[in-house]
Amino acid sequence: MSMVARRYAKAVFALASDERTLEETARQLEQLAALVQDPTIGPVLRSPLLAPSRRRALTQLLAKELALSDLLSRFLGVLSDQQRLGELAAVADHFQHLYDEALGRVRITVRTARPLEAAQQEQIVGAFARLTGKQVLPTVALEPELLGGVLVEIEGKVYDGSVRTQLQRLAKELTGTSAL
Repeated sequence: MSMVARRYAKAVFALASDERTLEETARQLEQLAALVQDPTIGPVLRSPLLAPSRRRALTQLLAKELALSDLLSRFLGVLSDQQRLGELAAVADHFQHLYDEALGRVRITVRTARPLEAAQQEQIVGAFARLTGKQVLPTVALEPELLGGVLVEIEGKVYDGSVRTQLQRLAKELTGTSAL
């Protein structure tokens, strides 16, 4: 994530915090980020060939159609004027991180070869809640190539309990090389 995106996210977070609109701002930023990543809309908004006045008009139209708050309408205009609409997804991600931090929660991604039972997911969430001291919001992703076990990503750290990695470690210990 770029420093520019972090700065914008911190600025929007501070303003939304002052206005007491953090939840609404987070939701609207998520909508905007999805829109800018849409393959039919995003490239047009980010195109250097689009005249600044046309880009600004398009962003104003988007703000109106999405019924964005005044704060985000102005923010979208700033991004447009500075030709930084490509940073919007990263800004939304960092804003969400700041918002989660403020609420005492953390997001984790649990990757597993097969669907988890509710009790297994609760056990994983509970372990990471104890580890972080925060409320854990899990996202579960299926990845059959893991063979079994789980791989958990949390705040840039990876906890790898996958069978694939365990087999690689065993192979390395037995042969002195990586067999898988």
